[in-house]
Amino acid sequence: MYLLVVYDVSDDVKRQRLARVLEAWGLARIQRSAFVGRLSHARARDLARLVERIIDPETDVVHMVRLQDWEWRSAIVVGSPRWGPGRVEGVKLLR
Repeated sequence: MYLLVVYDVSDDVKRQRLARVLEAWGLARIQRSAFVGRLSHARARDLARLVERIIDPETDVVHMVRLQDWEWRSAIVVGSPRWGPGRVEGVKLLR
């Protein structure tokens, strides 16, 4: 199962910490404030609890969306992806 994480975090330090945590958990950055990776449901819940401790819930928001493999493979990317070839599997690039 894939986990798509998109966020809007106002504080620079918290935003950078969140990005480092997501990368450390094996997620790949696909846009400035968006990451995706394969995580089990249990690991996604653990990550959500960690994210909760990083952000300020009064000013910040983090969306964590679980996607089935087929849903992620059906994504279409228009334009130049932020990741290099092979970094995020299964996505069709529209060129």
